[in-house]
Amino acid sequence: MPQSAASLARAFILAAAAMLLSGCTLSAALRHDEIRSVWGPGRALPPQMVFFATDRVPDGAGFAQSWGGVAHCGRARVPIANAVSPAAPDPVLEPITCDGPAAMAAFASQVAASAKARNCSKVLLIAQGFNLTFRVALLHGAQVAMDSQWPCAVLAFDWSSEGRFNRYMADVERSGYSVPVMISLLEALQAAGLETEVLAHSLGARIAMAATGAVCSRPRPVVGEMVLVAADVSAEPGNDDFAQLLKRDAPCARRITIYASDNDLALMASRSVHGGVNRAGQSPLADLQYRAPRIDVIDASLAPDDLSGHAYFIFSYEMLTDIMWTLNGASMAERVAKGGLACTDWSGGACAANTGRHVLKVAPERQPGFRRRLLKHIAPIVLPLQ
Repeated sequence: MPQSAASLARAFILAAAAMLLSGCTLSAALRHDEIRSVWGPGRALPPQMVFFATDRVPDGAGFAQSWGGVAHCGRARVPIANAVSPAAPDPVLEPITCDGPAAMAAFASQVAASAKARNCSKVLLIAQGFNLTFRVALLHGAQVAMDSQWPCAVLAFDWSSEGRFNRYMADVERSGYSVPVMISLLEALQAAGLETEVLAHSLGARIAMAATGAVCSRPRPVVGEMVLVAADVSAEPGNDDFAQLLKRDAPCARRITIYASDNDLALMASRSVHGGVNRAGQSPLADLQYRAPRIDVIDASLAPDDLSGHAYFIFSYEMLTDIMWTLNGASMAERVAKGGLACTDWSGGACAANTGRHVLKVAPERQPGFRRRLLKHIAPIVLPLQ
């Protein structure tokens, strides 16, 4: 194609992308989102008690979009609205000191006491992804716990994301700074007698996988269920960071579940920024290579989502239902039997042997629409490889 024609084609594609995105902002820090349950109005939703740990700088009654280098913890009773009720007010934070080993141990003891009050000894640790503010991370933690019907303690692990879609590389750097805080937190929760279930999204998967391997000094479970959603980790053939982390972490978890979607525009952007290196959460078919005893792979490409296609575990009741069964320890075969997953058979009756391709079941009318499908094809051109 002549240079002028190529330039015109690229200009047309950029214009089409701009039209599709007109009136939208993908940056959490530029919005004041209402976080709502994915379930309809059937009952009043009680507030969720959510503990939190962050390395952000305190800012009045909340936390800023900047890194502070010091752990801050606390708890909040978080109200979440249903689909039709008025928006819920933002929660009031109750700080709890956790900077330093003794303070972190005391904080973990309060989390353990909350779990014991619910007649359990588990905590769901939710590690946020990129492009989130503290407020949204806390609200999403409450919403996920509510919508997955998690019965025990909840802890939102927040790091100093700037909350801006176009500040991805800054978020990558900041996410790495938070690993020591996660290590300290995991050690304290374990010492407090809690089993930690981990739900890690996007860059949060890097943090959780790095911290788990650091805490696990010998092959024994440090966490129970480790759920990795849209993992933004390098999966380059021949130099596969995700494979190496899985190899190290697998003995340290009771089970690892990988969710991936090929409709994830944020991971397409990440692939471009990383010089064309594939991301672990971007290709469900490629991720089948990681399947092993106690490592499951699920194709979540059909899950409903926002425009970025990156936060499908927040917007999809299908996804949250499967996460509920995963956290309850249900096998892939049991979840197929419950109707949440479909198994696409390979040759020789592989689904019966639990080795087929497992796909999240979503009704046709709830699957990604025309705009998402078009953006999926435009994104690799708008975001060329370096």
